[in-house]
Formats: sequence, structure tokens, C-alpha cells
Amino acid sequence: MARKWFYFLILFLFIPKVYAQAIPEDVAARIIVSEAADQGLKGMVCVGEVLRHRAGTKGFYGYRSNHTDHQPRSVWEMADRAWEISASTNYTKGADHFENIRRFGTPWWVRYCVKTYEYKDHVFFKEVRPS
Repeated sequence: MARKWFYFLILFLFIPKVYAQAIPEDVAARIIVSEAADQGLKGMVCVGEVLRHRAGTKGFYGYRSNHTDHQPRSVWEMADRAWEISASTNYTKGADHFENIRRFGTPWWVRYCVKTYEYKDHVFFKEVRPS
């Protein structure tokens, strides 16, 4: 019996663990500004929540846009604050996607999601895996 525990311990210690990639604060702020600069603090917090739920930057394309660089300092400061706040909120009820449906239409991936929240221009969704 002791030998089984020994092997379990060895496996536990040496099997690499998968952790979500930590998102640098400056990258998070840039994504929040690019996606929600005109949505106010709460809208920015909601985008921050989605970013945290995804645990990565994949799918956030707007942050590469040049329009982000021209936002006033106050917007960047609000984005920094929103990122901090989003660590302890859950307005979007676990959403890992969002879209401005009024402006861009309903995306194809919505069929795999449930709507969790709506705030200003953004509708928030959580992906549902088939069981």
C-alpha cells in the first residue's frame, strides 16, 4: 500500500501542471481599451471578466488596432482600474465571449453559447459544451 502512495506522489510531483497564461496588465488594459473604450467603467469591467474567463488573449483582435493608441489618458486609467476590479466581480456570470450584435450582427459561434448578460452595446455569452 505504501508503494502505491509513493508512485502517486512521484507522478503528482513530476507531471507538468497546466496553468492559464498570466495576462500582463498592460496587455489587459490595451484589450479593454480596444474593446470597450466607450462603454464606461462597468462595461470595461465586463470585458475584463471575459478576458479573465478565457485566461488568454486569443480572439481579441481589436487591441492590435491603431485607434487604441489615440485614446485619452483617462480611458487608459479607467481600463487599468477595470482590470483590477474584474478580478472580484461576476457581472457577466462566467461569460467567455461577447459581441456588439447591434453593430456587427449575430456571430456564428452564438449557437454554442448561452446569453448571460447584456450591458450597453455588448451582449455576453458563455460557451456550453455538449454533454
